[in-house]
Amino acid sequence: MRTTATVATSPPSAEDYSMKRGITSTLSSRLSIAVIMIVIAVGMCVMAASQAWMRIYYEELTQKLNASIAMYITGEYQLIQGAEGLPNVAAIQSLANQAMIINPIAEVYLLDIDGKIIAHALPPETNVQAAVPLEPIKQFLAGDTTFPIRASDPRHIGIDKIFSAAEIRYTDTLQGYLYVVLGSEVYDGIEDGIQSSYSRSMILVTILVITLAAAVIGVLIFNLLVRRLNKLSHKMHGFSELTLDARLFDVKELKPQSSNDEIDLLTLTFERMSTKIRRQLEMLSDADEVRRELISNVSHDLRTPLSTVQGYLETLLIKNGQLTEAQRLEYLNTAMKSSQRLGQLIGDLFELSKLESTHVVPNFEQFSLAELIFDIIQEFSLEVSAKNIHIDVRNDQHNAVVFADISLIQRVFENLIRNAIAYTPDNGEILFLIEATEHSAAESEGKNTAKTLGSCIKVSVVDTGRGIKEEDLPFIFDRFYINPDYSREDTHSTGLGLAIVKRILDLHDTSIQVQSTLNQGSRFIFSLPRTSAALMS
Repeated sequence: MRTTATVATSPPSAEDYSMKRGITSTLSSRLSIAVIMIVIAVGMCVMAASQAWMRIYYEELTQKLNASIAMYITGEYQLIQGAEGLPNVAAIQSLANQAMIINPIAEVYLLDIDGKIIAHALPPETNVQAAVPLEPIKQFLAGDTTFPIRASDPRHIGIDKIFSAAEIRYTDTLQGYLYVVLGSEVYDGIEDGIQSSYSRSMILVTILVITLAAAVIGVLIFNLLVRRLNKLSHKMHGFSELTLDARLFDVKELKPQSSNDEIDLLTLTFERMSTKIRRQLEMLSDADEVRRELISNVSHDLRTPLSTVQGYLETLLIKNGQLTEAQRLEYLNTAMKSSQRLGQLIGDLFELSKLESTHVVPNFEQFSLAELIFDIIQEFSLEVSAKNIHIDVRNDQHNAVVFADISLIQRVFENLIRNAIAYTPDNGEILFLIEATEHSAAESEGKNTAKTLGSCIKVSVVDTGRGIKEEDLPFIFDRFYINPDYSREDTHSTGLGLAIVKRILDLHDTSIQVQSTLNQGSRFIFSLPRTSAALMS
C-alpha cells in the first residue's frame, strides 16, 4: 500500500509578505523614489537658475559701472577729424592700448552713422564684422530701457555682449558712434578658465549637499507620515489570510471618529468592516454546526417512519394474497400513522427553519388571551375526550388583553397543550392559569430588557403528567428532545414542539420557564405585555 504524507503549511505572515516585495513594488518606496527624483530635479533647476541669475547679475552690474566709459573717451579724444568724418586711427590705437592696461575687458570700435565699423585697434589678422546693428545702441543712448542690454560682438557672429556707447558729434552734427564691447577675448578666456575653479566647485558641492539633505529629510518625513498606512496595509494582509484570532487594532490606537485624518478614517472603517465580517463568519460557523446537527437528527428521525411505511407497503405488495382483510387493514393503518408522523416532522422542521431565519417579523396586535385559549382547547376536544383528561382555565383578569402576534402565540399554545396531552395519563388534568404580573419571565431570569418592563399577563400551563427529571430540564427546549422515559411513537411527538415554542417567545422578547416534579406533573410559564406601550417603551 502506498501512503502519502501531507505537510500542513500556514499562510504567510505580513512580515513574510513585505520581505518578498521588491524595492519598487510598494507604494511607499515608489513615492520615496519620486520624492528623491523631484528634489534632485529641483536642485538641478536651482543650480542652472542660479548660474543664469549670477551671469545676468554680473552683466547688469558691469554694464552699469561702465556705462559712461564711452562718453568719457569721446570727451577726451578727437576720434573723427573735421567735417570730412575721417577716423583718427592713431587716437584709436592709443586708446586701445590704454584700455587694455586699465580695463582689459573693453574692446573699442568706431562706427559711422549707419553702424559700419570704420576703425578699431585689434590685430590685423582679427576677423571683424563689417557693421553692428544700431537698434541696441540707440536703446542704450535713450536711457529708457532695463540693463543689461546686449548687442552684437563684431568678433563672433551670432553672439551678443554687454557694451557701452556714445555719440560722436562735430558742431552738433552726428558723425558716428563709439562702441565699446565689455567682454573681450581676454574676458572670455578668463571666464572659461574659472569654469572649474575652486569657488564654482564649492558652489556646486554646496548645492549638491543641500539637495541630498533635502532628499533624505523628505524621505524620512514621508516615511513617518505613511507609517500608519504601512501598518494598516500589513493588518489588511493579515486579515486577507483569515488570521481572525484577535482584534486588528488596539482601542488606544483608534482616534475619535471626528478626526479629519484620512488614514484614521480608513482605519476606523476597516476595523468596523473586519469586526462585521468576523461576526458574520462566526455566525456562519455556528449555523454550519447547527445545520450538521440538524441533518444528523433529521436523517435519523425521518428514516424510522419512512422505513416503516416502506416496509409495510412492500409486505402488502409481496404477500397481498396471503393476508387477511384484518391484516391488510392493520398494515395500512400502521403505514398511514407513520406517513402522518413523517408529514408532521417535515412540517415542524420547515416551521422551525422559518422561525430561525431573519425574515420572520412578528405582527403585533391586541387580542384577548382568554378567548384564544378557549378556542385552542376546543380544537383538541376529541384528543382530550379520548384520554378523559379534564381541562380547566382560571382567569384572574376580566379582560386579559395582550399585545403580541396572535398566530404565533396560537402556535405556542397548540404545542404546549399537545405536549401536555401526550405526557398526561388518562383521567389526568390540564390547567391554564392567567395572572397579572409587573414583570415578564425574561426579567425574572435577569435579562431585564426594556421591551419586557411594565404590566404583563403571566400564563401557566400545568399538567398532572409524570414530570421531567431535574437533570433533563436544561435540554427540553433543544431540537428533537424526547423524554427518555417515553418513545416518540408513544407520544406521537417530533421533538421539535418545545424548540418552536422557545423560538416564538424569543421573537416576542420574552422567555419560558419550566417547573417539574417527577410523577406529579410540569408547569410551563411565560409572560406577554398587556398593551403596545409596554412593548414599545
